[in-house]
Amino acid sequence: MCIIIFCIFTFYFESTMKKIILLAYFTLSLFVLKAEINVGNSVEWLCADANLIAVGTLKSYSKSSTDNFMYVCTFESTEILFGTTISPVVFSIHYIAEDSLKKYELKQLPMLVFLKENKLNPKSKETKIQWNMMEAYNSLPAFVNLTTPQQLLITATDFSVFTNREKIILYCRQTLKMIAEYQIMGKTVFKNYLEVPYQTTAFNLLYSGSSCYLYVPDLLFPKSKEKMF
Repeated sequence: MCIIIFCIFTFYFESTMKKIILLAYFTLSLFVLKAEINVGNSVEWLCADANLIAVGTLKSYSKSSTDNFMYVCTFESTEILFGTTISPVVFSIHYIAEDSLKKYELKQLPMLVFLKENKLNPKSKETKIQWNMMEAYNSLPAFVNLTTPQQLLITATDFSVFTNREKIILYCRQTLKMIAEYQIMGKTVFKNYLEVPYQTTAFNLLYSGSSCYLYVPDLLFPKSKEKMF
């Protein structure tokens, strides 16, 4: 009798342990898979989500006293693609080399900005910056040097990167026009996911071990999805 009970217990214990190990392996695999997925903003989504898109010059900058990775910049607009005509504007920007800011200010290079407006509480005594720079991908700010454009603006149409000033401005204007026409009809633009194909410029820039996606406006990309999975 004892032998039978022992056998039953051993079988039950081994079966339970196998289930636990399999569950742990599955959970770990899922975590690793998700951790390696990378998502960036397409230029189409930057156009759809920004509150201010403008060409202009950096007038001044200073390092934040509260954030080691942040600078506060004063920007004078010379051409408004979308948003307020008020100039200059002050915005915060993260993860940019100070040498780059110094060059932009000193040489007064033409820059393209994609800015989001912070919701300011007039009753709050805390000083807040009205605008903040949007991210292109991999924490890189969407602050484009139009003289020699960096590899920042990824288009989800063919997963390439814009490197020509005229093409950048023209494409942004065309995208903004399509979005405006859609909104005039009373429709809302939603943020969707679009998987980036292997062996494309975008994939090479975003790849971090697994799948890559771009945020895109749903109206422009019918094959995009609301969720990644």
